[in-house]
Amino acid sequence: MKRELKFLIYGNILLLSFIVYYTFDLLMICIDDTTKEAFTESELKISNKLQNSTLQIPKIIHQTYKTNDVPKHWIKGQQRCKDIHPDYEYILWTDEMALKFIDENFHWFLPTFKAYKYPIQRADAIRYFVLLTYGGVYIDLDDGCERRLDPLLTAPAFLRKTSPIGVSNDVMGSIPNHPFFAKVIKSLKHYNKSWYIPYMTIMSSTGPLFVSVVWIQYKRWTRQTSSNMIKVLQPDDYKLHKGSFFTISKGSSWHMDDAKFMKSLENHILSCVVTGFVFAFFILYAQYCFYCFLCAPKNSYSKYVILLLTKARDLFTFTRQKLYSFRKDDPMMMGTSSSSSFSMQIMDRTRKDSNAIRIPPDLEKGKTQPSTVLR
Repeated sequence: MKRELKFLIYGNILLLSFIVYYTFDLLMICIDDTTKEAFTESELKISNKLQNSTLQIPKIIHQTYKTNDVPKHWIKGQQRCKDIHPDYEYILWTDEMALKFIDENFHWFLPTFKAYKYPIQRADAIRYFVLLTYGGVYIDLDDGCERRLDPLLTAPAFLRKTSPIGVSNDVMGSIPNHPFFAKVIKSLKHYNKSWYIPYMTIMSSTGPLFVSVVWIQYKRWTRQTSSNMIKVLQPDDYKLHKGSFFTISKGSSWHMDDAKFMKSLENHILSCVVTGFVFAFFILYAQYCFYCFLCAPKNSYSKYVILLLTKARDLFTFTRQKLYSFRKDDPMMMGTSSSSSFSMQIMDRTRKDSNAIRIPPDLEKGKTQPSTVLR
């Protein structure tokens, strides 16, 4: 075997090993089967109030919004949760309360919390800290309650299965100081990275993808017992079915043009597959050219470099045309803003339950005010 070919093979093995190592948790999420952790039908069938002695998670409902003035389209769902659970404590965490809570209880995280580029990242982060501290159930404001949550409180913690893979962070429950949420808050700094695309940055730093990765790691390295296990609420039990716990209210979303584009790819699966094969062919062809480059006489190196650059230009042109056709053919992408307008949207990006953090004057002066607890 030629020495050049050996170098090429060893290089590919090292590259493949690095890719697998770096994406291992994502691969595990794709093949993970949540049926083992799912609530059973008998566990969820109970419709009456359960005795407190059988419940592990405290009867507290947490929700977040920038102020106490919740938009009208979410008030019905919010009030429904209060009406169904009169014996539950209800806490609406405003931006001011969230900043004060982090400053007083997790001061080590305050610089990261304030430095988040997108307000939704703070809205995501605060829910993990309050569940670790107080326990209870966190519910997004656009999730209205359809039935009592008592059956879910029989587990030490629970998450919601999302489609197509992983778990979500819009509905979660936990006992105080559950080791999973301790791991979540310890992982926030490590995963606070920018991926340039706002949608991917948010999803992977504080959102559902981040929680899914930590969840996979927790299951891998933690011996789960009856006191630290995590149950998973399946999609049919979550919404849109008889006996589901929640219903979704209409309203604004934190998704912007970049998210619309990501979702529009679902309508062009065939084109995505073809594009993937083109990229794969280009990689193989590039390796062939590199092998020829290694084996060629020194005076003919330029020929292979020019050939490789030509193929790279052709691939770039093909990809740009495909992306343009996505925007042109997909109704979701029609009417999207220009690049300059999109940049302004990114700076003003808000979530359905959060807005930009504004430091209260009293907090800047070292003064604090009591948190507002609504029942």
